[in-house]
Amino acid sequence: MWGRLVLLGLGAFVVFKLSLILYRRRKFPEPHEDWSAVDLEDLNFPASFRWGTATAAHQVEGHLVNNWTVHEAANGLEQSGAACDHWNRWREDFQLLSDLGLTSYRFSIEWSRLEPSEGVWDDEPLERYSNMVDDLVARGIRPVVTLHHFSHPAWWEEKGGFAKQENIRAFVAYCERVFEALSDRVDTWVTINEPTVFSIMGYALGMFPPGKRSPRSTLRVMRHLLSAHGHVYAALKKKQPEAQIGMAKNVTLFDPKNRWSPIDWPLARLLERLWNGAWRSGIQHGRMFFTDIPEAKGSLDFVGLNYYTHVLTGLSLPALRNMRFPKRRHEVFTEFGYPMYAEGLRRAIEFLAPLNVPIEITENGVADANDALRGEHLKRHLWVLSRALADGYDVRSYHHWSLLDNFEWAEGYSMRFGLHHVDFETQQRTLRQSGDLYRNIVQKR
Repeated sequence: MWGRLVLLGLGAFVVFKLSLILYRRRKFPEPHEDWSAVDLEDLNFPASFRWGTATAAHQVEGHLVNNWTVHEAANGLEQSGAACDHWNRWREDFQLLSDLGLTSYRFSIEWSRLEPSEGVWDDEPLERYSNMVDDLVARGIRPVVTLHHFSHPAWWEEKGGFAKQENIRAFVAYCERVFEALSDRVDTWVTINEPTVFSIMGYALGMFPPGKRSPRSTLRVMRHLLSAHGHVYAALKKKQPEAQIGMAKNVTLFDPKNRWSPIDWPLARLLERLWNGAWRSGIQHGRMFFTDIPEAKGSLDFVGLNYYTHVLTGLSLPALRNMRFPKRRHEVFTEFGYPMYAEGLRRAIEFLAPLNVPIEITENGVADANDALRGEHLKRHLWVLSRALADGYDVRSYHHWSLLDNFEWAEGYSMRFGLHHVDFETQQRTLRQSGDLYRNIVQKR
């Protein structure tokens, strides 16, 4: 009798698990296109669609002293140094934007230039940023300003940065100062870039400043970033209600390595919740990780989407420190170690759609020093985007990452994302074949 009950129990458990797996496979599909059968030239975009590229101050400007330069020196990492010398060559680089026929450019302000010491402000760098905005506007290019793209003053890092709630006041004051100087010509603002990446890379994996490995600190920083965004949103909207203010969210998809595995599925769903779901919940409901963040609720006029890949998740997690990820048999590895999965762009858009605000694709690109994959990567992602637009998703722009080869954070100068190759010894820019492809796509629209 007991043996029969045990067998019935085991049978019921197996049926339950199989039913759960079948449900998850249906609810969370992982589509893959037969790209050999897809006409990648079949692209349709509205006339109002904006075409652009993106950069970040620390990655291109050079000649900085901030939390990142301190981190580089303390950990024996490659030094960012002059980077692309964009701080001195910005007019030359803006001409590259015009040559590509672009209508939007996303860039970031470097807080450490404006407030190099606590309470000590330097107006000269802000004047240069103002000149940059003037030049973009004169070219018919919309400036999209990011207020925090991973870097900030070293003195603020020493005070605890985003790990301490009380530090948010200084961040808001900086944002207000920039906004007051530029908002008469800039109407699109990104408060914080990739809050989840910043939190996990800096406070869980220790690969970004401040180089900590604390799950508790990671969750705290994720909450504080959302709170900081909410406070900045309220402060700026009070000054100029018509300003468009959002965040740039890296939506990385997490899929089970084995789609029949009863273990891989819950791991994938857990990581999806941590990486993506908690942030969306904070925006929708003002609550993250059992903590109320009321200032965050509804604090988006648009959402920036940074999309690169999906992560196949199982008992053996990806080797993040050497950037080696698993892939499906038919997928292609990028130089960064993750697979090219253009189909995921549609899924990322679908994930953000419930926020009920317009979507701007603020980053999408690939590390490809030899320019062997970038053209195909670009065409596939734009084809997916075109189909999403045809199905009614409100996506307003596409910003390719990046305009130039640059300093790729913890990877240094080894990863080449630019539409333009940069010789870092001579600072010469050379348009890649993929850049010419992008120009032709833009000019046909």
